[in-house]
Amino acid sequence: MKDKHEAYSYHVTFNAMHNPVLDDPRKMHAHTFRVGMYVIEKQDEHSGFLNNEKILEDYFSRYRGIRINELRIFKDIPPTLENMGEIFYEDLKKAFAENGMQLLSLEIGDSPICTYCIGEKLMLGSMYNYMNEEQVEAYCQRLQKRYEEKIMKKEDEYCEGN
Repeated sequence: MKDKHEAYSYHVTFNAMHNPVLDDPRKMHAHTFRVGMYVIEKQDEHSGFLNNEKILEDYFSRYRGIRINELRIFKDIPPTLENMGEIFYEDLKKAFAENGMQLLSLEIGDSPICTYCIGEKLMLGSMYNYMNEEQVEAYCQRLQKRYEEKIMKKEDEYCEGN
C-alpha cells in the first residue's frame, strides 16, 4: 500500500423531479441533485482520469430534466436518495473499473444539509481508512507509550509530594 494517497474527486449536478412515494403522484417535486465521487487509479500511470468526465457526462445525461420515476429502473422502487445512491454507485463502479479506476465512495444530496454516502471505504474524515496495519500498530504503540509516560510522571509527582 502506498504511504501517499492520491485520488480524484468528481462532482456532478443535475436538475430532475422525483416522487419518493410511488402511489401518490401529487408528491412529485424538483431538486438540483449533487453527486460527489471519490475515485482512485488502479494502475500507476495517470491515464484513466482522462475518460472520466465523458463517463460521467454520458451517465448523468439520462437523469437531467426528467421525472426520475418514469425510468424503468425506478418503476417499482422509490427514487429516494438512498436508492438512487445505490444504483448510481453500482453503475459507476462498473464504468470506472472498465476505465482502470476504482470508485471508493459516492455521495448524493438534494439539499444543503443532507447527503447520503455509500462506498467500499466511506470518506468520513477518518485518516485510518488508508493506513496499513503497521502504521496503525505504530500509532497505537506511540499512544500507549505517551499514556505510560503520563502515568509514570503523575506517580513521580505524587511520590515527591508525599
